Amino acid sequence: MTDEPTDADNRSLGDIAESLESTLKADLGETLAGLASYEDGEYDVLYRDEAASSQYAASDIRAILEHIQLEAIGTAVYEEYHGESLHATVRVYDTLVTITVPVEETTGLVVVVRNDDTHDPYSIIETVENAV
Repeated sequence: MTDEPTDADNRSLGDIAESLESTLKADLGETLAGLASYEDGEYDVLYRDEAASSQYAASDIRAILEHIQLEAIGTAVYEEYHGESLHATVRVYDTLVTITVPVEETTGLVVVVRNDDTHDPYSIIETVENAV
């Protein structure tokens, strides 16, 4: 076994997110409301269903992703306090659940699903981590 990077290690976050989009759509169906990535101050909304598109303006989505990235910068502090890795944060709202999976300090993926009790957030986190 070598420690040399493989093609999979060299994939960009965008490439990972694109493959993740099809996997999440297959696994979650209409429960999937959105998928986005953030990386070093840049944001990319890869998928947003019609209901999410009509509910939020593009500027709202950008503001949400900016706040998520700012919060992610503090991940290392939480990991130090607890002495273990932070795998994800989950925010549960009345109609939506937002799952943020940090990849690096200023890089991560955000999955938004409908809060309809049909999918376990842990399985979604595992799917995202496996893709990364």
